[in-house]
Amino acid sequence: MKTVSYTLRVEADVFERVEMEAAKRKKSLADIFRDSISYGLPALPPIPDMHSVISDTWEKLGPAPEVDYDKL
Repeated sequence: MKTVSYTLRVEADVFERVEMEAAKRKKSLADIFRDSISYGLPALPPIPDMHSVISDTWEKLGPAPEVDYDKL
């Protein structure tokens, strides 16, 4: 397989926006550029809602154990 690379020149405000998206999504700049080429920057898949993930994890853990401090 042959790899072709091109120099990419972008405006400073577009680059800042890509950097912000990369930081939000915890991805590298290369990954965000690949995704934006595939989907377009405004059409990137939405960031998952972390609040629902966290609350779901706590529900899976169940209630906290009861500790009898008198026995300690």
